[in-house]
Amino acid sequence: MLLAALLAAAVATTGGADSITTSTATLTGTVNPGGVQTAYHFEYGTSASYGLATADSDAGAGSSAVSISAGLGGLTPDTTYHYRLVATNAGGGSQGADRTFRTAAAARAPSVSSVSAAGVGPAGATLRANVTPNGLATTVRFEYGASTSYGASTAEQPLGAGTARLAASAPIAGLKPNTRYHYRAVATNAAGVTRGGDRTFTTSRTPTAVALTPSTTRPVWGSGVTIAGKVSGQGSIPVALERQDFPFSAGYRQAATATANRSGSFTLTVPALYSTTRLRVVTRTAIPVTSPVVTASVAVKVGLRSRRLSGKRVRLTGATWPAVPSGRVSLQRQTSSGRWLLVKRAKPTALSNNRSRYRFTVSRRSRALSYRVVVVAHDAGAHVPGTSRTVRVPRR
Repeated sequence: MLLAALLAAAVATTGGADSITTSTATLTGTVNPGGVQTAYHFEYGTSASYGLATADSDAGAGSSAVSISAGLGGLTPDTTYHYRLVATNAGGGSQGADRTFRTAAAARAPSVSSVSAAGVGPAGATLRANVTPNGLATTVRFEYGASTSYGASTAEQPLGAGTARLAASAPIAGLKPNTRYHYRAVATNAAGVTRGGDRTFTTSRTPTAVALTPSTTRPVWGSGVTIAGKVSGQGSIPVALERQDFPFSAGYRQAATATANRSGSFTLTVPALYSTTRLRVVTRTAIPVTSPVVTASVAVKVGLRSRRLSGKRVRLTGATWPAVPSGRVSLQRQTSSGRWLLVKRAKPTALSNNRSRYRFTVSRRSRALSYRVVVVAHDAGAHVPGTSRTVRVPRR
């Protein structure tokens, strides 16, 4: 006992843990034997009570600290371990401070969450998902199709080897309108493949045709047109009326808008027209559909009034809109059978405000007669012939 009291006890200092894997680690520390032959080992376990120890090793009999290490095996992944260094010699024992390390988590397949579809249209959509690589290089793709057999897939996207949740997305195209599609996200790394749950979306409907019925195809100068229409294949969508004005050298421009009801029906009003105009309706959809073109041939507006002159004469006068300086004005009389016969012609004269005027003089007959005036514009198609109201000239 006296000899032991005269000998210096070893000093143990617990160091760090290195080369940590899912099941192994290397413990380090220093031992100062104090000049006496010294042995050391590490105690370790999942608590400060330890319970396990490495085999004793020789630290020598020097008088200065020496670095030592010991390897551990058979550890549990993703687990915190306590450890300390213990040194013993003839002068006594020494325990280093308690320290901890955590084993690496076991390799895991990626996780997939929040799978959804955005921007769904009649022919495409964007598929989305959140993917966690779980520390291994990971890729993701989306499978989709008209059934849970899928059949189509997007290209693989690399997501790296992090541990944070990442957002992934991929556009898909070439789909059929008004069709239900199944889809899922599939993530892959070295630890395995994770398939997200099956989800579905339905592509939107798309119009297939637009039919138009104008209130008239021969509006009088300065009047409008009402367009009744119907969209086939899809209702409750916006439509736009487009017009191209004579001489049709410029493109179409928007004139009015409306929204077709659930059955596809809509009504549009064309403002006052002053020359022949082409009209069409275009759906404001991802895949636009255009109606056949309807031509509103604007007729010359012709005014007509009568005034008695002296004797048996009656003056028939009127104005035309627009001015038709090179036009032809024809006076017509209705026969007893209802036919209209040419009586005479006249050249119009110019007035202000884009007008022309004309006049005729007729004689009263032994019976009352009905007259009208027809005006041909001769303006290369900007206007079609216009007809006045009918006036009745009483008998003499």
